[in-house]
Amino acid sequence: MSVQRLASIDENTWTSRQANLWQELENYENQPSSTVLLYANYSEKSIKSSPVLQRENPDVFFPPDFFPVITEDLNGTFFCDYDIADEGEVTKHVSWTCFKIKHAVEPGVYDWIQTAVFVQWHPQADRQLVFFLNLPPSVAKYLAEHRPSPNQRGNPYVWHTLFAQGVVEEYDKSIWSLRHIIRPIEKARNERHPPPINFPNLHDIARHIFHANETLEVARHTLQSLIDEQARFRAAHEALINRYGNRGVWIHAEQRAHFVAKQLHSLMTRSQSLSERLRNEINLAFNLVSQKDSSMMKTVAIVSMVYLPGTFISGLFGTNFFNLSENDGSQLWIMSDNFWLYWAITLPLTLATVLVWASWHYFPRYIARYIPRMRIKPLKNGNSVA
Repeated sequence: MSVQRLASIDENTWTSRQANLWQELENYENQPSSTVLLYANYSEKSIKSSPVLQRENPDVFFPPDFFPVITEDLNGTFFCDYDIADEGEVTKHVSWTCFKIKHAVEPGVYDWIQTAVFVQWHPQADRQLVFFLNLPPSVAKYLAEHRPSPNQRGNPYVWHTLFAQGVVEEYDKSIWSLRHIIRPIEKARNERHPPPINFPNLHDIARHIFHANETLEVARHTLQSLIDEQARFRAAHEALINRYGNRGVWIHAEQRAHFVAKQLHSLMTRSQSLSERLRNEINLAFNLVSQKDSSMMKTVAIVSMVYLPGTFISGLFGTNFFNLSENDGSQLWIMSDNFWLYWAITLPLTLATVLVWASWHYFPRYIARYIPRMRIKPLKNGNSVA
C-alpha cells in the first residue's frame, strides 16, 4: 500500500514524503499543533496483509465502523461523531465520507472507484489528521489546488466539502461516458444501412445507468447528511467556532456544500434522462424487430396464398373420387358417384370452424359492449335486495 504524507509547516508551505501508515497513526497523538494529510491507495491484497486495516492491533487508530469503508463494497456513506468533555467542550471530532463511482468505457468494459476521506480533529490541541483513500487523479489534483488556508482548517467539514467537489467531476465524467455510449446507438438508426441491433449491449448499458442512478442518489443523500451535520454542529457549539474566529469560514463551507448538492442533483437528472433515452431506444428496437417479423409473416402468407389453389386442386384430384385410366389406348375420366360426400363433410366442417373462430374472437367483445351489467334495483322503501 502506497502512503504519501503531507504536513503543514506554515500558511502556504507543506512538506511531502513517503510514509508508513502504521507509524504515522501511532505518532499522530504525540505531534504538536499541525495538520497532517495522508494519501493512500490500497488493493485487496494490501488490505489482507495490513495489520492496521485488518484490526489486528487492539489499539488501532480507526473506529470499528470505519473499516467497512476499506474492506466492503459500499455505494457511499457519511459518519460523524465527537467526544464532549464534562465542561461541554468538544475534545475529539471524527468523521468520514465515502463515494462510489462507475466509469463505463464500452457496454462490457467498466471500472469501479470507491474513494473516501477520514478526518480526525482535536480542537483543543489544534491538531488534525486527514486520511484520503483511493483518490482518482482528478480528485487528487483538485485537492492539491484547493487546500484550505489555516483559518479554514478549524472546520473539519471543509475537507469533506472539498472532497465532494472533486468527486463531482468524476461523476460528471461517468455520466458523459454513458452519454457517449448511447448517442452512437441513437444516430445509427438514421443511417441508410443501420447495423443490426445488439440487445445484449443495450441491456449492459441499461445496467450501467442503473448503477449510475443508484450511486448518484446515495451521493446526494450523503452530501445532504454532511450539510445537516455541519449545521447541527455549528448551532450546538457556537462558542467553539467563535473562539477560532472563523464563523464566516463555516458559512462559506455550508454554501459550497449546497452548491455541490445542486451539481449532484443536476447530474442525477441527466442520468435519469439517459435512462429514459435508452429505454426509448430499446422499445424502438423491439418495435422494429416486431415490424420486421410482421413483414416476414406477411410475405409468407402471400406466398402461401399463391400456392394454396394449386395445393387444393392437387389434393382434390389426388383423392379416390377421381380416376384417370386407359382403356384400349384411350384415356377415361371417371368420377365417383360418392363425390358429394366430400362436399357434404367439408362444407359443414369449414363453416363450423369459422363459427368457432368468430365466437372466440368477437363474442367476448359483444358481451362487454352490448349486454349491460346486471344491477340490483332498490326497493321502494329504500332497502336493497341481497
